[in-house]
Amino acid sequence: MTAFVCSLASGSLGNALLVASAKTRVLVDMGISRRRTKLALAEVNLALEDVQAVLLTHTHHDHFSASAATFCRLYRVPVYSTSDNIAHLAYELKGFSDLVAAGLARPIDGRPLTIGDITVEAFPVPHDSAGRCLGFRLSLGGRRARRVVSVATDLGHVPAGSLGHFVNADAVVLESNHDPEMLRASSRPLELIERILGPDGHLSNDDAAAALAEIVGRSRPGKVSGVILAHLSRDCNRPHLALAAQAHLAHNHSHPIRISAATQYEAGPVVGL
Repeated sequence: MTAFVCSLASGSLGNALLVASAKTRVLVDMGISRRRTKLALAEVNLALEDVQAVLLTHTHHDHFSASAATFCRLYRVPVYSTSDNIAHLAYELKGFSDLVAAGLARPIDGRPLTIGDITVEAFPVPHDSAGRCLGFRLSLGGRRARRVVSVATDLGHVPAGSLGHFVNADAVVLESNHDPEMLRASSRPLELIERILGPDGHLSNDDAAAALAEIVGRSRPGKVSGVILAHLSRDCNRPHLALAAQAHLAHNHSHPIRISAATQYEAGPVVGL
């Protein structure tokens, strides 16, 4: 199998991202039902049985659901996250304590994690979830043919110390949650608007554009070849607005970068590595 990354679902109603190497398939988050996961995997000719691990970014239920807990228990799929995230979900989410009892909820202790031929490095990102929110840098395959995917789907800003985890990645999956004007004009409560705009909320289209400009600028020319914009708000964003904010990447760099926006209900885009 050729290595690739594919969004299975992305948005406030549920998130799941597939990262596949030649030998290993892992999900970053599983905030959708087992049925929807099965249907989305079928779009890339995979089955539920092919999933070997779930990497959990944080504790919000659109990133890990009760249905996901049942799936992981039935299929003996380990879930990796921080100790405090595991403790919170064991107390708060139906079925998660069963994963803990079965030894399937496994803490990430700061050292790189190896799953098949994928090496995973977790790093903290600022978001207002209980426990800690993580981004992931996944290195696929052997040293000679290594490919790298860097993922951060919920964060209020991109700290300078986090940018290095994206530099020289072949594919970047980054939140592009909202258009600020649409958000301010929405009917959402002022408290929620301020939370989203805050440093522990969600990235705007322009925030994502600024971060990606720096990531590409600090990477080797042509190294970053694919970008997936994730977690677009269904009320306060549109794919064409998120993509338009990234137009500078196509115009200002001689090496083409494929930029696409993930959606809530359709699997894809698929970015080959």
